[in-house]
Parts: sequence; structure tokens; C-alpha cells
Amino acid sequence: MGRSHGIQKSVLLATRVTPGINEKVKQMAFREGLYVSEWIRQLITSELRKQDMLGRPLHFPQESVEIQ
Repeated sequence: MGRSHGIQKSVLLATRVTPGINEKVKQMAFREGLYVSEWIRQLITSELRKQDMLGRPLHFPQESVEIQ
């Protein structure tokens, strides 16, 4: 299963869903090889990006490495 890397998460966001929705979420997360929490986190951040609420992602220049 996938693990996210980056900023440490310290806030819990909780919600209640029906058993049917819970099962579908588990199925979707499993199909994508993710834990349910990571699948939901990706869904939330994707929607926030669509709404332009997260700003620009940070990009760091990669150092070029010469192979001899």
C-alpha cells in the first residue's frame, strides 16, 4: 500500500458515512493500492487544486549528474 511523504500530518479530519459508502471507498483505495486515509487525502487535495485553493506546488531544481 502507498505511503505519503512530505509534510507531517497533525490534524485529524473525521466524518461519518454509511456502510455502503465505506465499502466503496475501501474498494477504490484497494484498487489504487492505497490506504483509505491516503485515498481520501488525495481526493481532497485534488478537489482543492481544482478550486485553486492550494496555490502552486513547490518545485525544486534537480541537480544534473554527469555519468562517465
